Amino acid sequence: MGVSKKKSGGIRGDLIPGLPEELAIECLVRVPFEFHSSMNSVCRSWKCVISSRSFIKERISFGKAESLLCLVQPLTSPPSPVMIDGGEMSEKKKVEEEGESQMTQQPRVTGTPLYGLSVYNATLDTWHRVAIPERIPLFCECVAIQDAGKLLLIGGWDPETLQPVRDVFVLDFFAGEGSGRRWRRGKPMSAARSFFACASVGSRKVYVAGGHDDQKNALRSAEVYDVEKDEWSTIPPMTEGRDECHGFSMATDFGFCVLSGYGTETQGQFRSDGEIYDPITNSWSTIENVWPFPDLSPRGRTAAAAAESAGDFRGCRLWCFIDSERQSQPRWEIEDDSMKWKVVMETIRLPLTTMTSVFAGSLSGQAVAMIGGGGEESGTMMMKTTAEKNGGKWSHVNTPSGFSSLPFSCSSIYV
Repeated sequence: MGVSKKKSGGIRGDLIPGLPEELAIECLVRVPFEFHSSMNSVCRSWKCVISSRSFIKERISFGKAESLLCLVQPLTSPPSPVMIDGGEMSEKKKVEEEGESQMTQQPRVTGTPLYGLSVYNATLDTWHRVAIPERIPLFCECVAIQDAGKLLLIGGWDPETLQPVRDVFVLDFFAGEGSGRRWRRGKPMSAARSFFACASVGSRKVYVAGGHDDQKNALRSAEVYDVEKDEWSTIPPMTEGRDECHGFSMATDFGFCVLSGYGTETQGQFRSDGEIYDPITNSWSTIENVWPFPDLSPRGRTAAAAAESAGDFRGCRLWCFIDSERQSQPRWEIEDDSMKWKVVMETIRLPLTTMTSVFAGSLSGQAVAMIGGGGEESGTMMMKTTAEKNGGKWSHVNTPSGFSSLPFSCSSIYV
């Protein structure tokens, strides 16, 4: 067993009277996560075991861990999408224009949507909202670090001024009294940014790059956060400024991939290339022709594919979610100019038309998509598929109306 008396603080006495420790731990790992806060109050031994990092590994090994999809989404349903040039105006553009028109008269903006953190428990098929002690930024990035048991909300816009912020909020799933969860403010980023690439890399680090500043200039800058030390470190800037880019971790050597995005003077024209940061050489390389859709943002349309044995593979495997009418190759592989990294992209066809809003991601090896209702439908529905090579079958997920707003960012974690 990975959890022991020694590792849980040297507490003496039986975890459950009359049972060997291994059997007692096997009983504890079967208790649903919602009751873990109550278990913390039973005795010191139980609290030490449950707060141990190895406890979640035991729950995963026994098949008892619960899979959570955490989503940053508006607390009220957004208005109908505004259509321009035959396409859909991004939420970013709509709020920017509203904010700019109001900020010419006053420094603070009223009527902006409230954002919250919603959680879908895929194991129990339940939804709930996470209580947060203060108002979170609009369009903040949501990223989970599984080994650390933490969820981070990073950057975004101040909800009153609509200016980019440096804020970092940290939710620890395995700490805190009473609720079993604890919020704290992390050290802020060195630069305020929003709509940037972001990904957890390794067991304790989160990389951010690109996005835009308070003047809507596309950024080249990048930095890395160590969640255990609560420290940010700058890394060399990318070759190009990239706003509305998307970030992914690489399979080996802790690389960080920044996909597509656009420059300050070419807003809405998404680049076909990307850049990959190599922490060993402390440098960036370019990967060409990896994103073939100049009119489509990779945000909400790409997600890390189901994990496979990395072997000698250096890179990342991604799912690309496209509508049923868009022309695309079923799969493509691109190598960067250093010949070290590779991005493998596999398309997943969504059961919808080109005029529907979509936010897609991955959860426990499955592809998930929140699809904005069209026509007579209202709100958003969530669907999931196994995304098998021979074509997975989409199935509906029960989505209460209070959780049906299209999210801005999401991340998944086992608890």
